[in-house]
Amino acid sequence: MTGRVSLIAHRGEPMNFPENSLSGFEHALKHGARYVECDVQITADGVPILSHDANLLKLTGKQIIIADHDWSELRDMPAGYAERFGDRFENERIATLEQFVELMSAQDHVLSFIELKESSIDYWGMKAVQLVMERLQPIAGDCALISFSDDALAHARKHYDVPIGWVLPEWLERNRELAQELAPEYLFVDTEFCPDDPSALFEGVWEWVAYTVNTPQEVAHYAGLGIELIETDRFSELSKESDIIDVSHDF
Repeated sequence: MTGRVSLIAHRGEPMNFPENSLSGFEHALKHGARYVECDVQITADGVPILSHDANLLKLTGKQIIIADHDWSELRDMPAGYAERFGDRFENERIATLEQFVELMSAQDHVLSFIELKESSIDYWGMKAVQLVMERLQPIAGDCALISFSDDALAHARKHYDVPIGWVLPEWLERNRELAQELAPEYLFVDTEFCPDDPSALFEGVWEWVAYTVNTPQEVAHYAGLGIELIETDRFSELSKESDIIDVSHDF
């Protein structure tokens, strides 16, 4: 523990850009992000795309279930989150994981956390892991696969040489035991149920990651617990507001 923290650009910069948009990631990278996180869903024809939700209502204004449509039906839809941003991002489109990988391939020393969403795992089974890992090969040395699904992560651990991160679904003793069995490189905890006592954090081989933190006061709190990786929705702003954020990024 160093007393300093590194920020992860959570879904790019969703406080100021549509979440999981290439423009949001580009903005965070331009402002020095060395850790980024994106969410992945999979279309009916097996194309991994960047979306947190299983449907596109939030980004496109249309109630469209991703798994029910081929990529060709989705690729040209405006996805600028008009409810929040009006017409500011009217030219934004849903990004594919392949496009994200192309962006990250041009970066030096940036670690990407790729979250495979449970809805895609429910639909595709362990094939979802394969579909994602195939696209990640160009950045295989600079990414980690994360998920709420411990089964998917165990499958990835068995079949692919990739660091994994488990997103804790709840703070339960059973999940402590599962974490010990899975032994992920990263263990993600929601700030809504993260304990305030550092001695209560599960002990293990992993690095803790707290999400989502958007104020300097929260940064200081989680750093005080010994958590050194923190996801934020406002990377470019928060990185300037806290004096304990590390500017070196060795991962």
